[in-house]
Amino acid sequence: MSVKDRQAWLLYVALAIAIGFVDYRVRPGNLQTYPVTTYIPGVIAGTYGAPADYRILAPFSIQWFTRLTGLDPLLGYVVSRVIVIYLSCLALHVYVRHWFGTGAAVAATLGAAALLPLTFTNGWANPDAFPELALFTFGCLLVAQKRDGWFLALLVVASLNRETAVFLVVLWACYRLPDGWRREVPRLALYVLAWAAVYVGLRWARGFQTYELWMLRENVASLAIAPAGYDPYRRIFGLFWVLFLAAPMWLAVRASRLPHTPAFMRRALPAAAAFILTCCLISKVIEARIFMPAIPLLLPAVVRAFAEPDAAASHVG
Repeated sequence: MSVKDRQAWLLYVALAIAIGFVDYRVRPGNLQTYPVTTYIPGVIAGTYGAPADYRILAPFSIQWFTRLTGLDPLLGYVVSRVIVIYLSCLALHVYVRHWFGTGAAVAATLGAAALLPLTFTNGWANPDAFPELALFTFGCLLVAQKRDGWFLALLVVASLNRETAVFLVVLWACYRLPDGWRREVPRLALYVLAWAAVYVGLRWARGFQTYELWMLRENVASLAIAPAGYDPYRRIFGLFWVLFLAAPMWLAVRASRLPHTPAFMRRALPAAAAFILTCCLISKVIEARIFMPAIPLLLPAVVRAFAEPDAAASHVG
């Protein structure tokens, strides 16, 4: 990494604080403390309800950070969230630098950050959203770098945060199997088993709970504009996920057809499509935070729509 890259890391300090500020203040005043007073204690005790009770990484990490620093619970939550936002910015920068120069990486990170407020649609800030962005981005980078051992370790950690880490396995398969599926299938089986072990193990350890999965009808209904009694932006919350994804998806598809586009960017598109389709079927799309993994799945191809891969970057293949 160059001096210019390190300068960008300083810029991301202000960026992380700005995003954290908006993320906190955009919530209704009576729900700004909800993660600390209700959600985190409930998940730690295993009494909040599924699927939150199985998404343990963020709640336990925030509790550990708060105890380690001696901060009061709300301040510890806010500070830890800003730290994770900063790590997300670093992850996005390093990820894009795998193919492009510093300027493109900075522009991509700032552009992704500019879209993040479209994901702040639920009433309270979910603790696992930004850890998911950071972990998923680092996971995508490890897939692109073909660092399989580190990828396995990160997959386990990411699976403790949200079960959507399985789409890192889907991405790995989309990228690696076309180059020799007979050689790669044993590794793929290992990753599937690792993710499944965490998925099943959490439900065994914390108690199996059922919850509603099929959300398609509710998601279609949420596309309608809300009544006039809501504020103007809240009336179109059900469309924010479309705004969040439409232009990046279009740019990524266009870029995939350009000459000299790296194979990873083309092969990530089926993984992105599978992820988005799954969210539309079994998640509440009005909570646009669920689409965080779409950022790293699409971002390199979005950058490719505007810039050529840099021969001086770490890798352009």
